[in-house]
Amino acid sequence: MNLVTKMSLPLLAAFALSACNQEQEAPAQPTEQPAEQAAPKAKLPNKEELTAVPNGLSNEKSESLDKAITMTQGTVRYFNLEGGFWGIVADDGRHILPQNLPEEYRKDGLRLSFKAQEVKDMMTIQQWGILSTLSDIEVIGKVESKSGDPLL
Repeated sequence: MNLVTKMSLPLLAAFALSACNQEQEAPAQPTEQPAEQAAPKAKLPNKEELTAVPNGLSNEKSESLDKAITMTQGTVRYFNLEGGFWGIVADDGRHILPQNLPEEYRKDGLRLSFKAQEVKDMMTIQQWGILSTLSDIEVIGKVESKSGDPLL
């Protein structure tokens, strides 16, 4: 037997014995309480208080959802890493990895105004930026391209 096995066997035996001792102890008997002293039960909503919501989604606006969709401005950049990908460097310094950047906006140096909503249930191989879905995309200008490729 190796040293680890020799040292762990006594620990396992002690653990097993302590578990057996706990099972043999008699559980405390609950005392009877009058109905008025018993803990109150949770009140279930009645039929009028329940409302059906399609697809299981709440129809109330969430503050976190409002914060998740923000109007942003940034510059489109092509990154020649991991096979190459398009990203947006926002004016506030954030890196946004667009999931749905249309072909007409895939130009290095293009300045855009857009709304971005973070995609939380998906991973990519790029490991760069915040994976986001874009909407309300508008071109607001162009800056110098940093890519050496004249087609970009």
